[in-house]
Amino acid sequence: MIQRRGRATPMAPDERRKAIIDAVIPLLVQHGPTVTTKQIAEAAGIAEGTIFRAFPDKRALFLATAAETINPEGGRDAMAAALEPVADLRGKVVLVSGQMIERMHQGMLAMIALRTVFMKEGPADADRDAPPGPPQFIVDANVALLEALTDLVFEPHRAELAVEPRRAALVLRSLVFGTWHPGMHDEERLAPDEIADACLTGVTRTGGQGG
Repeated sequence: MIQRRGRATPMAPDERRKAIIDAVIPLLVQHGPTVTTKQIAEAAGIAEGTIFRAFPDKRALFLATAAETINPEGGRDAMAAALEPVADLRGKVVLVSGQMIERMHQGMLAMIALRTVFMKEGPADADRDAPPGPPQFIVDANVALLEALTDLVFEPHRAELAVEPRRAALVLRSLVFGTWHPGMHDEERLAPDEIADACLTGVTRTGGQGG
């Protein structure tokens, strides 16, 4: 049950936007694209009208939520902090694979909600003028993720790798994105430890060392 909070604490505009987005994400997990702005306002402890002072419409709110979920502010620092106590490469790959899977799941919920708004209301003028291809925040998120995986996961273990750290990062990203694509059946999805094994040792009995 959503607990109504007291009067909203005054915040700077960016802080208010972030607080609203933080309230949206668990609601999308619970309700999917049917979540209402009334539910969001109750979860954030604000008046419903406050949402539309922070975001021009529901479309903009879900777009900002998708962008924050897929490429969260401070995401690289959070990954570095989570990896700090993990010494071995396999442990690091398992950890970040789990993080990536969770982020993909939440991001997909936000994108489905955004798509639902598009289907009900049609594209906005700004959407019609947008260039073809994925939204820029998805492009930026992929670049940021690849750089973080390269620098934080694989570069410190360069001596253990048969390829450059960036190629190893590409392999890991491809495994996670491929197996957790929304079109995949649940029984076909790889768990983080399976992803780590496939990334680091392959699928042959000799770990790719043919003889």
